[in-house]
Amino acid sequence: AKNGIADEMINQVIDVHTVSVLPEVRRKLGLPPDSFIVPSDVHDYLIDTGLLSTSQFVGVCGGSILDDDHIEQFKSTLLLLNDDRERKRLRGKRLGATFFFAGHVIAFHLINHEGCHHIELIDSLPNHETWKIGQASTDVSCYDDRDPSETSSRCSDNYYEEIWERSERFDYEQNRNAVRVRCLDVRHMDTLIRHYALAKFSDEEKRFCDEHLWQEANSSFDPRVFQAFIWAEA
Repeated sequence: AKNGIADEMINQVIDVHTVSVLPEVRRKLGLPPDSFIVPSDVHDYLIDTGLLSTSQFVGVCGGSILDDDHIEQFKSTLLLLNDDRERKRLRGKRLGATFFFAGHVIAFHLINHEGCHHIELIDSLPNHETWKIGQASTDVSCYDDRDPSETSSRCSDNYYEEIWERSERFDYEQNRNAVRVRCLDVRHMDTLIRHYALAKFSDEEKRFCDEHLWQEANSSFDPRVFQAFIWAEA
């Protein structure tokens, strides 16, 4: 995708690097194959092996995925909105985040292009029901699979219409690969995250959210909890 991470690189990370790293993380932790691990375990392993540096760490935030203030804090950290010192330190570097929610990890990638902030969500193991046309909001500007993307970076209303028409022709039932969703304006990021969250909740979890206010003390079992780690390129 133009000015984003190349599709080939995403493929390589998912299909080559991940399948070699995750077994090593589980082995180091003494866990059986295919057991659940959290992002911080993987981060620690990448730092220990020199693939990631603590100097690349930008911040961590979390809370309820349905709380506007909690999501705004995540956006502010990713976009460096309230930190002049970090903006200077990381000037010219790309930023991204691992986003842990509902037992699954996705990635967000920030693209700065011609004065526009674009946000990409990359899901290596998506539920394609989440991204079917008709269920998604038109505020989500772009749907890309892992085939070489033709995505443009123009911030125009016509571009939204072109992408939407192209998305309607895409057969999600025939494609089970990763999904890349690009927002051409950061204002759409709220809609994207909310859509992703609501598509994840089971009926039982929705009832829980309706009947219980968010309390941080209950985050270990509250289905709304998320955690995001923001990193910069070396």
